[in-house]
Amino acid sequence: MTLPPVLASRTELRAAELVIDGLAVLCFNQSRNYWEVAYPRKGHHKLRIKIEALDADDLPIDAPLVYEEVDHSVRSFNISLTDGSETHYDEFPEGGPRADDFDRSTPDENDPNDLGWMIDLAGDELGHGNFQGLKPSHPSRPISLARIRHSLFCTLKPEDEDVKIAPRDANDPDEGTVLGRTNTEIVGVLLANGPGEIKFEFDPPGSFAVDPLRYEENKRYRIEIINEDDELHETTKGFVRGDLRLFYDDIIEVDGEPQDLWARPSTSARVAPDGDCHPPDFSGETLEDLITV
Repeated sequence: MTLPPVLASRTELRAAELVIDGLAVLCFNQSRNYWEVAYPRKGHHKLRIKIEALDADDLPIDAPLVYEEVDHSVRSFNISLTDGSETHYDEFPEGGPRADDFDRSTPDENDPNDLGWMIDLAGDELGHGNFQGLKPSHPSRPISLARIRHSLFCTLKPEDEDVKIAPRDANDPDEGTVLGRTNTEIVGVLLANGPGEIKFEFDPPGSFAVDPLRYEENKRYRIEIINEDDELHETTKGFVRGDLRLFYDDIIEVDGEPQDLWARPSTSARVAPDGDCHPPDFSGETLEDLITV
């Protein structure tokens, strides 16, 4: 993966590259200066952490390590650095590049790495009425919440084609309207002041285990955290249904009609043919209410 310029140009020591994708929603907690990622634990989605050590030229050092959690027991986990930097938040107070005048209807005028390509679940862009709040924590809606400190995120690139938004109960992309392009993967870096360790802390303890990763000038990591659907999706009138409908079940309350997102089938080599199943955004203060009992 070639890092976007906003990430590759940092002068701090890069401890890791990050990839976030699949069934997830992101929120930058501005009061605590870290990214939160909520992963709904639907039956056909598997949370996978893949870690690959890289040398100074970003070439793999050895075979990647893959961790998969299958019993939905992880409530939350923290990723941080022993000597992490936060100086980049002075330049990026929202955790990454985000233009005030971002306009999805004029894609050629936008920064391809802007966080605005993500759909805001708490915004009015989806036409689902007013946002009423986050769903309260409940055993029937297992959520795993990641807190990723010392991180800077952006969109890898926008999708190649527009997506449609349609009422969920219609089950038909022709009932929808064109929204425009949305994001693909969210990518990031962990930035450090000097050599140290990447630490992983899981709650409850023992629900998952990843040993600390030692980083320095000539050794960094690529970390993928993906909550991916392992089922194929059928094509309907040239479109495939995305994951948007699932967020109304597990993440947000609205006073209007839940919506569907329809996209052209993915051509990504990483995933099976699928719809737009990339993470949206949440513009609220935090996602902690999703796991607070």
